[in-house]
Amino acid sequence: MAEPSGHQVQFKPKANLLILLGEELIKSPVMAIYELIKNSYDADATEVKIEFNNVEDPQKAQIVITDNGTGINEAVLTSVWFEPGTDFRKPLQDDGTRKANLSPVFKRVPMGEKGVGRFAVHKLSNLIKLKTRPAEVTPGKSGATANVNLLDYELHVEIDWRSFSSQKYLDEVAISWKKVTAPESFHFKKSPGTYIELNDLKETWTKGMARQLKRSTVSMLSPKNEEKEFSIALNFHNDWLKALPSVNQVLDAAPYKLTAALDPQYNLTFDYHFSLQNNTALGHRDIDGKSKDAVIRSKYKRNIREELKQSVRNFFAKNKEIAAEEIEAHTEALLNRSASFGTLKLEVYSYDLDAQSLRDTMPEPTLIKDLLKEQSGIRVFKGDLRVYDYGEPGNDWLGFDLKRVQNKEWFSNNQVIGFIYLDPAQSGVLVEKTNREGFIANAAFEKFILCLEFIFNDFKVERSVDRRKWLKFNHKESPNSFEGNIKSFKELVESAVIPNAQEKKRILSEVSALEKRYQQDKTALLIPAGVGMTASFAIHEIEKLVPRLHDSVRENPLDSIKLKSLVNELTDYVNGILSILRKGGIKNILLAETVEQAVKNYELRLQMRKVNVSVHVDPGISEIRCDKRLLITMLMNLIDNSIHWLETVYKPNKGIYISATKSKDGVSIVVADNGPGFKDNIEDIVRPFFSRKDGGIGIGMYMIDTAMMQFGKLNIIYDKEELLERNIPAMYNGAAVELLFNKF
Repeated sequence: MAEPSGHQVQFKPKANLLILLGEELIKSPVMAIYELIKNSYDADATEVKIEFNNVEDPQKAQIVITDNGTGINEAVLTSVWFEPGTDFRKPLQDDGTRKANLSPVFKRVPMGEKGVGRFAVHKLSNLIKLKTRPAEVTPGKSGATANVNLLDYELHVEIDWRSFSSQKYLDEVAISWKKVTAPESFHFKKSPGTYIELNDLKETWTKGMARQLKRSTVSMLSPKNEEKEFSIALNFHNDWLKALPSVNQVLDAAPYKLTAALDPQYNLTFDYHFSLQNNTALGHRDIDGKSKDAVIRSKYKRNIREELKQSVRNFFAKNKEIAAEEIEAHTEALLNRSASFGTLKLEVYSYDLDAQSLRDTMPEPTLIKDLLKEQSGIRVFKGDLRVYDYGEPGNDWLGFDLKRVQNKEWFSNNQVIGFIYLDPAQSGVLVEKTNREGFIANAAFEKFILCLEFIFNDFKVERSVDRRKWLKFNHKESPNSFEGNIKSFKELVESAVIPNAQEKKRILSEVSALEKRYQQDKTALLIPAGVGMTASFAIHEIEKLVPRLHDSVRENPLDSIKLKSLVNELTDYVNGILSILRKGGIKNILLAETVEQAVKNYELRLQMRKVNVSVHVDPGISEIRCDKRLLITMLMNLIDNSIHWLETVYKPNKGIYISATKSKDGVSIVVADNGPGFKDNIEDIVRPFFSRKDGGIGIGMYMIDTAMMQFGKLNIIYDKEELLERNIPAMYNGAAVELLFNKF
């Protein structure tokens, strides 16, 4: 690097820089108090007391924060405390990372790392008095408890922040402090600690602010924290904090509960429970280690590395400027590395907020609404303390509300209370922003989000299964659904006093005819919707192919072999679209040719994903009566599903087997693969909007099931022995779907 030329000058910070650190970086009085609590935690305190004196009199109001930590010694006060931005607790290493200096007594990973938290007091008041009595800590031998030796002095500091508002430079503003050695003048007589007194408060505190602070201080501490290890006592010396709802009481009553853990090697433990405290007749459902059911055990514990692949691919495709042909390599590289943020633990409590559901949940349903109003959202904790501002009101950082708009199976942010726990010693790669608005969006954070979204998607699926059963139990269709409104109207007519019995019968008949017509129209519209959905895949691939073609024709000299390959790829996609868009109609079609076309439409994707397809069509079956484009669409949907789920397992030989045979009931077409298989019953699989795919619409299997009603039916074959009896090779022991044509 060249030497600079000309004059040299040093930065000369103005005194009001410290005011900016307090005013601009600390966004609220609550966050200012949080910064002071973190300082107490880092000082090995087991207790911090926050008292508001004369809070209803603005002229006399005062805030006092006292802790029983190890205090601040003279060397730290002069060389660290008075130096903004010091990296005393987490010194910066040569490689740009920070290495935490563990606290001497309890070996805590420090929560403060930027060296600016102490200036939070300026957000609260103009005048500060600090009294601290330090202790010298020496480590015990062979893992024994550290020795804490009380020192024989106190340090007293007074700061008037208004003096920093001038145009003086920072080094021109003096701060008054003194070392007190007379024991009778000590604030702390027999123990170490720090006392901070704040006067001339900047805001007049109200009952609403007090209750918000109480809720926030409760949420500052991890639910796993034990009070004897670290506690926060808040006292306003009035009745402002009375009658706040009990958090644990509401959490215990949550109908949907999840406890999950993901280790750095992507091993997931997924412990899920559904039960209703106030409606035991519905029973309960559990996914845990106690079950003897193989399917449930496979949900409870598994490695999700391969299952994460599709989410990672989608992430790279949407958010990174990476060529399509390079996405696979980037995906493998990312997942070949362990999760650098360490073990992730998660607790989730979710509710439904309609009146009937609230009555079923607990005897006092208003407590749920009151708590969710203030505590809903997903919070993050590093060790004992919270990472802001995840889970704050309005911060739907995982996008639950948008997901619900796109898919009604999702829950909203105001229906869930969740806690994410990180080990502070392992999660240093997740770095907090200086302004306390979450983590910096680095590569580790991106992987953190991808893993969380995967776990929450699984939770959404299990939750929706129980929600549907719950609604059915209460004889209640989905709110505002056509079926629900029709049912309600019929019940209303049945119970109404209509003197003319024939007129009543006619009204019910008209309603039934309307309901039948709705089902017919829905089926008719479902077919083109499914065709369009299938065609959209090919169009999406063409969009990625055209730029590659454009680049190839500009090469000099032209690579004729490469160009021919791209043109053939484009031809295949176009033919695939045409095969499902041509005018259809129910008639006799050649079965083998139709199956071949469906497979050919996915030929390139199958090659890219290294999935082999084997087709066996009974020679005795030449034709089948169906709409050709519809059958191609159904087969393509099944092939697409198989490809997706085959990507979630590691197998050297991934395959799909398509079999068409005669049976006593008609013609059976089975599409089987050697993927992970189905984790749900057929009732849920064919339900509209039900999907385990991250971002899946949940319409494909519903469309196939509805379409097959006019030709026969759709079956899910769970029994592996039955597949062997049908001459399906043993290796295809994953998902198996049968299209049974028995209506001609």
